[in-house]
Amino acid sequence: MHMLLRTIWVFLIRRSLPKAQFGELTRTTMRVLPIDLDLLWHVNNGMYFSFMDFGRWDMIFRNGAYDFAMSKNWYTVVVGETIKFKRSLQLWNKFTIETKTIGYDGKDFFIKQKFIFKDKEMATGLVRVRFLKKTGGSVSPEEVMREFGQTLVNEATDLSSEWMGLEKKYMA
Repeated sequence: MHMLLRTIWVFLIRRSLPKAQFGELTRTTMRVLPIDLDLLWHVNNGMYFSFMDFGRWDMIFRNGAYDFAMSKNWYTVVVGETIKFKRSLQLWNKFTIETKTIGYDGKDFFIKQKFIFKDKEMATGLVRVRFLKKTGGSVSPEEVMREFGQTLVNEATDLSSEWMGLEKKYMA
């Protein structure tokens, strides 16, 4: 509920956003509000994941993937995400989220997102995203790219096995 106004805003402006190519780095600017803070007066760790959602929304609105997926009755879900914190974002900081699809495996796309404030990297997140059919079942990244008429340089060929190995070891 705390992100409702921001969500409405991003959906209202989506058609006016500058266009981007599939796989291109996109940048989203946001500001830290009082509701984003924890008891230590910096951005709550969980808020970073919510901010990352906005970075991904921005990216798929700009590159046309959102409209394309809707036309196919597909949608995306996050199947895994992780983040590394370097510095804290503080109240009223105006920061940028850089978002880029960096690769894929047989099931998922991998998206890297960086939080930048005053040219300093504050945090970096990695997200696994899967396309699903509204009628059931998943859509492979190869099928998504083929149907969308796009290609993507796969910068994350080892990431899938490393990620799955960690999940298998620690989350079984």
